[in-house]
Amino acid sequence: MQAQRPRQAPDRSMRVVSKEMQKYPSDVGLLEYTFITPTGSNAPRLFDSPSSFAKIRWEHVKSRVRDRVSLLVLWLASPAKKGFFKRTIKLSRSNVTPTAVALHRQMYTSFAEGDVSTLRKICADGIFDSFRSRIGNRQRGEKVVWELVKYNKGPRLVSHRGARFPIEGGAIRQAVVRISSTQRLTRWIKGKGGILEQVPGSGKEKTVEEYVVVQRTTERWKEGDWQVWGTTSETTLEEITEWERKKLE
Repeated sequence: MQAQRPRQAPDRSMRVVSKEMQKYPSDVGLLEYTFITPTGSNAPRLFDSPSSFAKIRWEHVKSRVRDRVSLLVLWLASPAKKGFFKRTIKLSRSNVTPTAVALHRQMYTSFAEGDVSTLRKICADGIFDSFRSRIGNRQRGEKVVWELVKYNKGPRLVSHRGARFPIEGGAIRQAVVRISSTQRLTRWIKGKGGILEQVPGSGKEKTVEEYVVVQRTTERWKEGDWQVWGTTSETTLEEITEWERKKLE
């Protein structure tokens, strides 16, 4: 059920977006060097591996500074409106988390109901195509019900950054919000006599922790609506090592 997306080449569409101005893709991948602090069993322990612990901590600090600088640069690049401090791009951090939570709920509800038109509006191209395909593969007359049983803890903004496209007035903001919840997905199919029967194994409660990626693209310095890109996972030591190798090339 999760809208999981693989970590793809972050600059895949960024390099070609200037050639596709008419299309203006909504899915440019996960921005390069997006850092999600590992937690729980994924996080290195200080006494077990001091070097790994220090590496994660240092990357956490660097990423927070880098993310804030990227947003500041984006804000300064946007045209001023009635004075220096009022600009076209508004970096309203307080609205990001509740927006992501609302989109997360609407996305799964629309997927269950087979509401392709709503998914088209609130999802980036890649995850929309995945949802549309899965809806199309359902059995005829199949009914799907998604329920949010409860939130297990408050949502948390773990990444918020920006980047400019190689087009004047073109940019993107991406945010990652951690949402921990208990969900239930129930499937019903037609049995004998056309009566709906619950699919065995469905309808069970499941505790899920998701890192939901939402994004907002800007064209000619006009911001669009927030959309769901998909979900991602916590950053690993191997990924950090790969980042370091790429920077040295």
